[in-house]
Amino acid sequence: MHSTDSNVPAVPWGWRDLILAIVLAALGILALNLAVLGLSLATGVSLRAGGSTLALFVIAQDLVVLSAALLFSVARHRAHWNTLGLRGFDVPLGCGLSATLFVLSYVARACYVVTMMGLGVKLEVQGVVSLLDTRGGLLLTFVAVALFAPVVEEVFFRGFVYGGLRQRIGVIGATVGSTLLFTLLHFTLDQFVPIFILGLFLAWLYEKTGSLYPGIVLHAANNAVALIALAIVRATGWMPI
Repeated sequence: MHSTDSNVPAVPWGWRDLILAIVLAALGILALNLAVLGLSLATGVSLRAGGSTLALFVIAQDLVVLSAALLFSVARHRAHWNTLGLRGFDVPLGCGLSATLFVLSYVARACYVVTMMGLGVKLEVQGVVSLLDTRGGLLLTFVAVALFAPVVEEVFFRGFVYGGLRQRIGVIGATVGSTLLFTLLHFTLDQFVPIFILGLFLAWLYEKTGSLYPGIVLHAANNAVALIALAIVRATGWMPI
């Protein structure tokens, strides 16, 4: 076991809890997708084709992931919310680092896009993102993507996964492991590099502040800007998305 002398709280869950939670989350997401597919076939209406139903589907998936993390942390080990990283932090430090990393994440994203364009690679918008409703159902979409998802993903990937891995394989191993899982579960090859970089930033931010709140702010800002940009692109017709 590795030393945990840092702001990050020591956690009682181990490998077994991490594996079971990840498997449960994956099976839950698979079951949810199959259920939605079955309803779509039965009704003749694609429930994931866009609109408010897709936003609700995203929220449902996040609830599955959150439930898996809570089951093998708070419920099984009677852990306090503080152990998952939901605790106070040095506000000036946390906000300053969050703002700095937000800028750096978009600089990295811009460099990646320019590089891919220079290589003649056409990048596609993440599958689910391209279907999100940014018109009539924008408010629900914003809640699902820019508010709810950042909270759930930070609790699961940083508070639960990173926290558990850190005590077993150290900071570097936990950072890479949790970030790789975070990136893979976004199911997008074109955006793999920017998402992976964001994940590294979020893990580092948690390590430095010992709280998930700065990461939630960074994650929410990142998703909000992406969603607003998508809405502007669609409204102005800059490209057919």
